[in-house]
Amino acid sequence: MITEARFRVVLKDMMKKLPLSEINVLGLCERCGCHRQTFYYHYQDIYDLLAEIFLHEELPELDAAQDGLGVMLGLRDYVVENYSFLVASFDSAARELTEDFLKGKAENKFIALWAKPDKPIGLRKEGARHVAKMMARLLVEEFCTHFRDPKGNKEKLYRKTRPTIVDLDHYVFPALVEMCKKEEAR
Repeated sequence: MITEARFRVVLKDMMKKLPLSEINVLGLCERCGCHRQTFYYHYQDIYDLLAEIFLHEELPELDAAQDGLGVMLGLRDYVVENYSFLVASFDSAARELTEDFLKGKAENKFIALWAKPDKPIGLRKEGARHVAKMMARLLVEEFCTHFRDPKGNKEKLYRKTRPTIVDLDHYVFPALVEMCKKEEAR
């Protein structure tokens, strides 16, 4: 395994058990079996490594989604599977990085689905992008609400987000599309 990948795997594993504030470069390097100089050759600090984790993170459930509901459920499944890591990241100084990562993944997949001519939602590309941005923001805010809950856990998030996701798909999405259609007609 290449050094950068080893650092990513070990940090993500450590964050499942510890808050990011309790992880230091020395401890990370000991777990990776390398020197601090090796870490600093690749990264400026722990947050730089965390950003790289998000940059390289793959979400197969999301990639396989064929519609908006599939995107939301796929992202929810990723969040549940990586709950401890995401909460540790969210609770640290990397809160915005965590939110931006989740929003970006959802928004990009929504755009890929809705801004194509072969799968139209009845909007021009810019309208589809606006709907994608709003849907991603609402979805991720729901996850962040659970991240902020001191009594939260992945089972609770899984259970409580299902009705919200269904409402986003059945009510909010059509309303946003209709609103954008009216705006485009002006």
